Amino acid sequence: MAISLRESLHIGISDILMRKIRSAVTILGIVLGVMCIMVVLAIISGMNASTLSWMEERGGASKIDVYRNWDYDFSKGGYASLSLAEVSRIRELIPEAKAMNPQVQMWDKTLTFRGLNYADAVMGVLPDFQIAENWYPARGRFFGNLDVRESSNVVVIGSSVARDLFGTRDPLGQNLNMGGIMMQVIGVMEEKIWKNEGGGPWSGNVLEYLNRQSFIPLSTAMNKFGGDNKVNSMQIIAQSPDQALLLQKKLNTILLNIKQGKEVFRVTSAQEQMQQMKQNAQVFSMIFILIGVISLFVGGIVIMNIMLASIKERTREIGVRLAVGARRFDVFIQFMVQTVLITSIGGILGIVSGFSILNLVSGFLQMPMKPNPNMIMVALLVSVGVGLIFGIAPAIKASNLDPVIALREE
Repeated sequence: MAISLRESLHIGISDILMRKIRSAVTILGIVLGVMCIMVVLAIISGMNASTLSWMEERGGASKIDVYRNWDYDFSKGGYASLSLAEVSRIRELIPEAKAMNPQVQMWDKTLTFRGLNYADAVMGVLPDFQIAENWYPARGRFFGNLDVRESSNVVVIGSSVARDLFGTRDPLGQNLNMGGIMMQVIGVMEEKIWKNEGGGPWSGNVLEYLNRQSFIPLSTAMNKFGGDNKVNSMQIIAQSPDQALLLQKKLNTILLNIKQGKEVFRVTSAQEQMQQMKQNAQVFSMIFILIGVISLFVGGIVIMNIMLASIKERTREIGVRLAVGARRFDVFIQFMVQTVLITSIGGILGIVSGFSILNLVSGFLQMPMKPNPNMIMVALLVSVGVGLIFGIAPAIKASNLDPVIALREE
């Protein structure tokens, strides 16, 4: 007499309801393990999404940055700066680059308009700055190559500069005093906004520092605001993210040649950062998922012990089934179904509980969390897998019982 899958499910549910406390404790272990996996995957997904969003705001995945190498011992000689001639040479050597923006940073410049002062960074840049930073004027225009060639006295200001200096007045065409030199405002940049959804100290607009900056032609910064102003950083945009790493290596070689082998500059790329991010995410995933697996492993051992105890309690019942014609395979399937049923219930409850506490965990850890539909499949497969693995031994033991000996069991 074969036992149908439907009957096996009915028997399993009846046994769970009959032993409520035992079943609840068993299911709880699975719930905690699945919740742990759900939260970890949401944290990793949220961190990745946040990092990608940040990179997109700062120029995208094709961006390469060149800046002072703070790990280099400058007592050995060398300067982390470039002349205009060296910048031009670098541009000639990387024709495959989509955009290149060398820049001069001036931190001590005060903008004055009708008695109002505004002190913040002024950057000497090239027109390619717009492509390099994926940032364009909201009003007016950015300066062009003609302004660079003529070292024009023009300035493009950030949105916060415009608001604090001009209020509701239109800043376009107005003249600002910058270190004794009159500069005409020709544009106002779009307001940069990027907020960390995780909250905490970084919950505000972390790009506000950009809105407080002003931009003038690179040649104007180098020729009219002090002879010691040299290029100290660059942004280069590759034609595509796939070409970024190759261009990064080439650029690093060019800079080493220009600086006679001294590593005064560090060259990084968004692609390199993304690879590092993926490696870090894998490490964190392995650590925390291991914790969840240990919890599930403990829950699996509890399930196996409970199923073995259940076999002991139901030995006579199993003997009767075998005596009246049930196949050993039917008994095996019956106990496997019951074990998987318990772990599946725990998995489903763990998924529901995991989703319900994501916001709470996000607020507590001050980190963004992003639910991923794949989390449901992973968590459910893991919970079912635990049932299959730890249910085999009890199921085999039940199916191998001798019906004669089992019928004698009291």
